[in-house]
Amino acid sequence: MIRLIFSGMVLATAIAPAAMAQELAAARQELELVARAEPACVARAPSAVAGTNASFNPSIDSGGEIRIVQMVDTVNAEPIPTSITLAIPVVCNSSHRVSLRSQNGGLLRDAGDRQLRQSRNGFGEFVPYQVAVAWAGQQRNSSSEDAGAMSFDVPRGAAGDATFSFEMPGGGGALVAGRYSDAIIFEFVPAN
Repeated sequence: MIRLIFSGMVLATAIAPAAMAQELAAARQELELVARAEPACVARAPSAVAGTNASFNPSIDSGGEIRIVQMVDTVNAEPIPTSITLAIPVVCNSSHRVSLRSQNGGLLRDAGDRQLRQSRNGFGEFVPYQVAVAWAGQQRNSSSEDAGAMSFDVPRGAAGDATFSFEMPGGGGALVAGRYSDAIIFEFVPAN
């Protein structure tokens, strides 16, 4: 009996180094995971945070419509002071450019003439207004007539609410009756 146990121990001892040799010769493989986060800016639908004589209706496509409740005074047909501030949730994961432009350069009467500006000498069909943008620690103010040139660069990524403000002063001359409109294009463009 002792011999049998001893032989078994010897056999086990002889097998162990062979198993260890196989383990040391095991193949090793390494897998790399590689991905790229493309530069992107995403803006969600704005919401009104303050306003006087104006309301905001968001649309599905991250835009919306600012509606002036009463554009002119019923006594003298001059504009009533109007303002609204919108918060636009934005995420940009890289440096980017913010730009704002006005399609008409101001509120223009449908089928109106931009040259017939609001004045004290007659009825106008065009009313400029003021806009302001605050984002990522920067702020810009401009007349709607100069909004085509309103842009600035942000040298890093940023997330939070961009603030857009619209202000139309009161007075300045009577306006021709009709529907007045403008389109404001607000862009966050990531750097390549």
